[in-house]
Amino acid sequence: MPKSRRRKNGKTERVTKTQVTKRTREILEGQRQRFREKFGRDWGENDPVFFDPDADSPTPISAIKMEADVLDAMRKAGTPPQIMYAYKRTGGLILTEEMREHWPLDRVQEWDAAIDEYFAIEKAKAEGNLPDPSEWTTEIAELLTSGFDKDDLAKVHEILSAVAPIEARPPGLKVVQRIELAAVFLASACDCAYDSANATGSMGRGPELYSRTEQIIIRRAREIYAQGSS
Repeated sequence: MPKSRRRKNGKTERVTKTQVTKRTREILEGQRQRFREKFGRDWGENDPVFFDPDADSPTPISAIKMEADVLDAMRKAGTPPQIMYAYKRTGGLILTEEMREHWPLDRVQEWDAAIDEYFAIEKAKAEGNLPDPSEWTTEIAELLTSGFDKDDLAKVHEILSAVAPIEARPPGLKVVQRIELAAVFLASACDCAYDSANATGSMGRGPELYSRTEQIIIRRAREIYAQGSS
């Protein structure tokens, strides 16, 4: 089973139990000290480890702020980047090697998949054929590891350029027309994903790949909208 690991000189190197445990203890001790400074006492049985620094009494911090604070503490403690990535990707898990055998198998697999995903993304970046960040950027791991490259982006731009004259023709495209156009492209992508299961000998995974593709498209559309481009 894969372990938490890091890259050094192009090679994979284990992050030892001692290293991870030490950093985790440093994070917790830092929180303990901040709690003392804020409230003038040590943690109580029902006090939150990660608390809202702006509240007058020990109050659990919001999930978003807690994640940001934990990641900041990890950076200051020198936590390996793959551990920070896995923490964020799994929604707040921190797996130390000494706890591995005590965790449910599905959570261990989720953690290991996140670690492997981090290195897959780093490998894709190192290969140097990703589109220019000024033209294409995403935080969707499935897209970062998909092999989408500069030529792929150029083809997308070519398709958009072909549609542009029709889109610009007065009175322009109505919302319902845009919905129909987007639905056609979505159906085509999902159908392609379904067919790819047959092409790779994984016929039983067709519905799963269809569903995952549909979800990624919606996530990507929201991401593009948030970035202010289309």
